[in-house]
Amino acid sequence: MGTGTRMLLDRELNKTGVKGEKIEGYVHKVQRHSDVGLEILSGRADAGPGIRPVAALLNLGFIPLRWERFDLMASKERCFDEGVQRFLGLLHEPKFHRMVKEGLDGYDLSLSGKMVFRRISRKGRPKPNRSER
Repeated sequence: MGTGTRMLLDRELNKTGVKGEKIEGYVHKVQRHSDVGLEILSGRADAGPGIRPVAALLNLGFIPLRWERFDLMASKERCFDEGVQRFLGLLHEPKFHRMVKEGLDGYDLSLSGKMVFRRISRKGRPKPNRSER
């Protein structure tokens, strides 16, 4: 993928000293997580970076590399718009939590709908949250 998933893979490979260019098929990129799964399912790829729900849906093996947090960003001016507030309210609904747990394996909803502020160090620099370390 050409977004955060690829950046995560590159970072993890870099930590181990593996050069991505040395991996056969590394230069082939797709746009969606489902495309990665379909490449594997079809036999055109042996493995690829993706998410657990796609692997579960396609009955593929899955090896977690790390947890990744996704955030909703909104400008201060739009944060209290009705649509944004309705969406945030949905994230607290027990029915929503049940639907995710029953239909999508691998998601942690413990912070869903909560404001998470970046911690600032004594030197005035942002400190990574626990999920960003």
